[in-house]
Amino acid sequence: MQYFTRGLFFGGFATGLLLLLPAALTQTFAPDAVRTGALLVAVVVLLGIEVGLLPFRMPQNARLVPSDIVVRTDGSGALQFGFEMGTGLRTFVPSHLPYAAIAVLLFAGPWWATPLGGLAFALGRALMVRSSVRSGDASVWDAAFVRLRIPILLLLWVVAGAAGTVAVLIRHGVL
Repeated sequence: MQYFTRGLFFGGFATGLLLLLPAALTQTFAPDAVRTGALLVAVVVLLGIEVGLLPFRMPQNARLVPSDIVVRTDGSGALQFGFEMGTGLRTFVPSHLPYAAIAVLLFAGPWWATPLGGLAFALGRALMVRSSVRSGDASVWDAAFVRLRIPILLLLWVVAGAAGTVAVLIRHGVL
């Protein structure tokens, strides 16, 4: 689990580093009104997808991890899988919130915070995996998640919306 968690954080941080340049360019050259409008459009589209109003999904690599990675006993498989999961490049994405977080990082948050956003993504994934493992029975945990998915997503979207609003207000000097 240690290698996996490290991989998650390396992957999340790497993704955040990759967002540095586009965020810096967007925030340097695009006017505030354009960035705010792009953020609002992105969030409305993503929320529309999330609640089923728009009939498509954002890209994801919706496949399971190959067994040749998982069975490596030296820890490199767990590290690799954690890295890939931390970047979001391999595995399912059960919500469109990560895409909304990227939109906030690109258009509203300070450009230098993108690596922190990547680490936050990794932390969320780590907490989810750890809670599943600690439950003792992953199938029971999965069933509970499926049952509580809507309230969990609602709570997370509200929290993300509040955080995005704060980022925009700070960016505009209101807070």
